[in-house]
Amino acid sequence: MRISLIGGVERNEQALEQIARDLGHTLDFHGGHMKGRGVDDMHRQIDRADVVIVATNVNSHGAMHMARKLAKKRAVPFIMTTSCNPSRFREMLSTLDTQIARAA
Repeated sequence: MRISLIGGVERNEQALEQIARDLGHTLDFHGGHMKGRGVDDMHRQIDRADVVIVATNVNSHGAMHMARKLAKKRAVPFIMTTSCNPSRFREMLSTLDTQIARAA
């Protein structure tokens, strides 16, 4: 599964990518920055995502609304969470994996 994480503490990016890899997923991290290429990068990420996760505690309202709009437009599941530290991220992926296994 390809996961698009919008927001989050950028110093955790490598740890989050490793957690995703360990669980058989790919993570695309977007810091939530909307200036410069930020919007275009978010579009590309969400276009290829299987699920979008938005961390609200370190994200601008503009980034949250844009991510929600793009995910809805592309019918990609959207998860909003207050924070997404490594332990919370691992827990979320385990829950998603369980839900996918049940649906199969």
